[in-house]
Amino acid sequence: MNYIRQILIIVRKDIAAEIRTKEMLNSMLVFVILTMVIFHFAFGEVFEGVEIAAGILWAAFLFAAVLGLNRIFVHEKDEGCLDGLMLCPTDRAVIYFGKVVSSLIFIFVVQILALPIFFVFFIKMIPLSTLWLLILLIILSNVGITSVGTLLSAISINTKARDLMLPILFFPVIIPILIAAVKSTGLIMTASKFSGDILIWLRMLVIYDIIFLLVGFLTFEYVLEE
Repeated sequence: MNYIRQILIIVRKDIAAEIRTKEMLNSMLVFVILTMVIFHFAFGEVFEGVEIAAGILWAAFLFAAVLGLNRIFVHEKDEGCLDGLMLCPTDRAVIYFGKVVSSLIFIFVVQILALPIFFVFFIKMIPLSTLWLLILLIILSNVGITSVGTLLSAISINTKARDLMLPILFFPVIIPILIAAVKSTGLIMTASKFSGDILIWLRMLVIYDIIFLLVGFLTFEYVLEE
Protein backbone atom coordinates (compact mmCIF):
# COMPACT_ATOMS: atom_id res chain seq x y z
CA MET A 1 0.00 0.00 0.00
CA ASN A 2 2.85 2.34 0.88
CA TYR A 3 4.49 1.44 -2.46
CA ILE A 4 1.38 2.50 -4.40
CA ARG A 5 1.07 5.70 -2.37
CA GLN A 6 4.66 6.65 -3.25
CA ILE A 7 3.95 6.04 -6.94
CA LEU A 8 0.84 8.22 -6.75
CA ILE A 9 2.86 11.03 -5.15
CA ILE A 10 5.19 11.09 -8.16
CA VAL A 11 2.21 10.97 -10.53
CA ARG A 12 0.53 13.89 -8.74
CA LYS A 13 3.79 15.86 -8.93
CA ASP A 14 4.11 15.27 -12.68
CA ILE A 15 0.47 16.14 -13.35
CA ALA A 16 0.72 19.35 -11.30
CA ALA A 17 3.89 20.35 -13.17
CA GLU A 18 2.27 19.63 -16.54
CA ILE A 19 -0.91 21.53 -15.69
CA ARG A 20 1.29 24.53 -14.81
CA THR A 21 3.33 24.52 -18.04
CA LYS A 22 1.27 22.39 -20.52
CA GLU A 23 4.45 22.00 -22.60
CA MET A 24 4.16 18.26 -23.13
CA LEU A 25 0.42 17.98 -23.77
CA ASN A 26 0.31 20.93 -26.16
CA SER A 27 3.21 19.72 -28.27
CA MET A 28 1.87 16.13 -28.43
CA LEU A 29 -1.68 17.20 -29.31
CA VAL A 30 -0.59 19.68 -31.98
CA PHE A 31 1.67 17.07 -33.56
CA VAL A 32 -1.08 14.41 -33.69
CA ILE A 33 -3.66 16.79 -35.17
CA LEU A 34 -1.24 18.18 -37.76
CA THR A 35 -0.24 14.65 -38.81
CA MET A 36 -3.87 13.64 -39.35
CA VAL A 37 -4.68 16.84 -41.24
CA ILE A 38 -1.67 16.40 -43.53
CA PHE A 39 -2.50 12.76 -44.30
CA HIS A 40 -6.17 13.62 -44.81
CA PHE A 41 -5.42 16.24 -47.46
CA ALA A 42 -2.58 14.17 -48.95
CA PHE A 43 -4.83 11.17 -49.64
CA GLY A 44 -7.93 13.23 -50.38
CA GLU A 45 -10.80 11.47 -52.11
CA VAL A 46 -8.65 8.54 -53.24
CA PHE A 47 -8.19 7.39 -49.65
CA GLU A 48 -9.55 3.93 -48.94
CA GLY A 49 -8.74 1.00 -46.67
CA VAL A 50 -8.75 0.74 -42.90
CA GLU A 51 -5.22 -0.69 -42.95
CA ILE A 52 -3.85 2.64 -44.16
CA ALA A 53 -5.96 4.48 -41.60
CA ALA A 54 -4.65 2.22 -38.83
CA GLY A 55 -1.09 2.94 -39.92
CA ILE A 56 -1.71 6.69 -39.89
CA LEU A 57 -3.31 6.49 -36.46
CA TRP A 58 -0.43 4.64 -34.83
CA ALA A 59 2.29 6.59 -36.61
CA ALA A 60 0.76 9.79 -35.21
CA PHE A 61 0.34 8.30 -31.72
CA LEU A 62 3.85 6.84 -31.65
CA PHE A 63 5.68 10.00 -32.73
CA ALA A 64 3.60 12.08 -30.32
CA ALA A 65 4.47 9.64 -27.53
CA VAL A 66 8.17 10.12 -28.28
CA LEU A 67 7.73 13.88 -27.89
CA GLY A 68 6.23 13.34 -24.45
CA LEU A 69 8.63 10.63 -23.31
CA ASN A 70 11.58 12.81 -24.32
CA ARG A 71 10.42 15.35 -21.72
CA ILE A 72 9.47 13.00 -18.90
CA PHE A 73 12.80 13.38 -17.04
CA VAL A 74 13.88 16.79 -18.37
CA HIS A 75 12.61 18.90 -15.47
CA GLU A 76 14.08 16.54 -12.87
CA LYS A 77 17.44 16.51 -14.66
CA ASP A 78 17.74 20.24 -15.42
CA GLU A 79 16.57 21.39 -11.98
CA GLY A 80 18.46 18.76 -9.98
CA CYS A 81 15.30 17.03 -8.74
CA LEU A 82 16.45 13.66 -10.02
CA ASP A 83 19.25 13.56 -7.45
CA GLY A 84 16.69 14.40 -4.78
CA LEU A 85 14.44 11.56 -5.90
CA MET A 86 17.39 9.16 -5.85
CA LEU A 87 18.23 10.18 -2.28
CA CYS A 88 14.69 9.40 -1.08
CA PRO A 89 14.58 6.28 1.13
CA THR A 90 12.42 4.33 -1.29
CA ASP A 91 12.77 1.74 -3.99
CA ARG A 92 14.04 3.27 -7.25
CA ALA A 93 11.39 1.26 -9.10
CA VAL A 94 8.84 3.59 -7.53
CA ILE A 95 10.25 6.39 -9.69
CA TYR A 96 10.01 4.16 -12.77
CA PHE A 97 6.40 3.14 -12.20
CA GLY A 98 5.45 6.70 -11.25
CA LYS A 99 6.86 7.97 -14.54
CA VAL A 100 5.19 5.14 -16.50
CA VAL A 101 1.79 6.03 -15.00
CA SER A 102 2.33 9.77 -15.61
CA SER A 103 3.26 9.11 -19.25
CA LEU A 104 0.25 6.84 -19.65
CA ILE A 105 -2.09 9.57 -18.43
CA PHE A 106 -0.60 12.21 -20.74
CA ILE A 107 -0.74 9.92 -23.77
CA PHE A 108 -4.32 8.87 -22.99
CA VAL A 109 -5.42 12.51 -22.76
CA VAL A 110 -3.93 13.28 -26.18
CA GLN A 111 -5.45 10.14 -27.72
CA ILE A 112 -8.92 10.87 -26.32
CA LEU A 113 -8.81 14.34 -27.86
CA ALA A 114 -7.37 13.12 -31.17
CA LEU A 115 -9.55 10.04 -31.81
CA PRO A 116 -12.70 12.00 -32.80
CA ILE A 117 -10.64 13.86 -35.43
CA PHE A 118 -9.31 10.55 -36.71
CA PHE A 119 -12.81 9.11 -37.09
CA VAL A 120 -14.04 12.23 -38.91
CA PHE A 121 -11.13 12.20 -41.36
CA PHE A 122 -10.54 8.51 -42.00
CA ILE A 123 -13.16 6.15 -40.55
CA LYS A 124 -16.75 7.25 -40.81
CA MET A 125 -18.02 4.54 -38.49
CA ILE A 126 -16.77 1.60 -36.43
CA PRO A 127 -18.88 -1.37 -35.25
CA LEU A 128 -19.98 -0.60 -31.68
CA SER A 129 -19.63 -4.29 -30.83
CA THR A 130 -15.84 -4.02 -31.25
CA LEU A 131 -15.35 -0.56 -29.76
CA TRP A 132 -14.32 -2.07 -26.41
CA LEU A 133 -11.61 -4.02 -28.26
CA LEU A 134 -10.18 -0.80 -29.70
CA ILE A 135 -10.07 0.70 -26.19
CA LEU A 136 -8.37 -2.44 -24.82
CA LEU A 137 -5.89 -2.38 -27.70
CA ILE A 138 -5.00 1.26 -27.05
CA ILE A 139 -4.49 0.56 -23.33
CA LEU A 140 -2.21 -2.44 -23.97
CA SER A 141 -0.23 -0.60 -26.65
CA ASN A 142 0.21 2.44 -24.41
CA VAL A 143 1.49 0.30 -21.54
CA GLY A 144 4.14 -1.17 -23.84
CA ILE A 145 5.09 2.22 -25.27
CA THR A 146 5.45 3.87 -21.87
CA SER A 147 7.22 0.94 -20.18
CA VAL A 148 9.90 0.92 -22.90
CA GLY A 149 9.94 4.67 -23.42
CA THR A 150 10.35 5.55 -19.74
CA LEU A 151 13.31 3.20 -19.35
CA LEU A 152 15.02 4.46 -22.51
CA SER A 153 14.25 8.08 -21.64
CA ALA A 154 16.10 7.60 -18.34
CA ILE A 155 19.08 6.28 -20.32
CA SER A 156 19.06 9.06 -22.93
CA ILE A 157 18.61 11.90 -20.43
CA ASN A 158 22.21 11.47 -19.26
CA THR A 159 23.68 11.75 -22.77
CA LYS A 160 24.73 14.96 -24.54
CA ALA A 161 22.43 14.35 -27.54
CA ARG A 162 19.47 13.37 -25.36
CA ASP A 163 16.82 14.71 -27.80
CA LEU A 164 18.18 12.49 -30.56
CA MET A 165 19.14 9.48 -28.47
CA LEU A 166 15.63 8.45 -27.36
CA PRO A 167 14.17 8.02 -30.89
CA ILE A 168 17.29 6.11 -31.96
CA LEU A 169 16.94 3.70 -29.04
CA PHE A 170 13.14 3.65 -28.92
CA PHE A 171 11.93 2.90 -32.46
CA PRO A 172 13.80 -0.39 -33.07
CA VAL A 173 12.57 -1.78 -29.74
CA ILE A 174 8.97 -0.66 -30.26
CA ILE A 175 8.50 -2.24 -33.70
CA PRO A 176 6.64 -5.34 -32.35
CA ILE A 177 4.10 -3.09 -30.62
CA LEU A 178 3.65 -0.97 -33.73
CA ILE A 179 3.02 -4.04 -35.92
CA ALA A 180 0.60 -5.58 -33.42
CA ALA A 181 -1.26 -2.28 -32.92
CA VAL A 182 -1.64 -1.56 -36.65
CA LYS A 183 -2.68 -5.12 -37.55
CA SER A 184 -5.19 -5.48 -34.74
CA THR A 185 -6.63 -1.97 -35.29
CA GLY A 186 -7.35 -2.87 -38.91
CA LEU A 187 -9.02 -6.12 -37.84
CA ILE A 188 -11.09 -4.41 -35.14
CA MET A 189 -12.35 -1.72 -37.51
CA THR A 190 -13.59 -4.27 -40.03
CA ALA A 191 -14.74 -7.12 -37.79
CA SER A 192 -18.25 -7.26 -36.39
CA LYS A 193 -17.23 -9.48 -33.48
CA PHE A 194 -14.23 -10.75 -31.54
CA SER A 195 -12.05 -13.13 -33.58
CA GLY A 196 -9.05 -15.38 -33.04
CA ASP A 197 -6.82 -13.18 -35.21
CA ILE A 198 -7.41 -10.21 -32.90
CA LEU A 199 -6.72 -12.39 -29.86
CA ILE A 200 -3.30 -13.39 -31.23
CA TRP A 201 -2.18 -9.75 -31.55
CA LEU A 202 -3.60 -8.83 -28.13
CA ARG A 203 -1.73 -11.73 -26.52
CA MET A 204 1.47 -10.51 -28.16
CA LEU A 205 0.92 -7.05 -26.65
CA VAL A 206 0.27 -8.50 -23.18
CA ILE A 207 3.49 -10.55 -23.30
CA TYR A 208 5.47 -7.55 -24.53
CA ASP A 209 4.04 -5.37 -21.74
CA ILE A 210 4.88 -7.90 -19.03
CA ILE A 211 8.43 -8.42 -20.29
CA PHE A 212 9.31 -4.73 -20.47
CA LEU A 213 7.62 -3.82 -17.19
CA LEU A 214 9.75 -6.51 -15.56
CA VAL A 215 12.89 -5.28 -17.35
CA GLY A 216 12.17 -1.73 -16.18
CA PHE A 217 11.48 -2.88 -12.62
CA LEU A 218 14.72 -4.89 -12.42
CA THR A 219 17.10 -2.49 -14.23
CA PHE A 220 15.85 1.03 -13.52
CA GLU A 221 18.00 1.37 -10.38
CA TYR A 222 21.18 0.69 -12.36
CA VAL A 223 20.07 2.98 -15.21
CA LEU A 224 19.67 5.91 -12.80
CA GLU A 225 23.08 5.38 -11.25
CA GLU A 226 24.89 5.44 -14.61
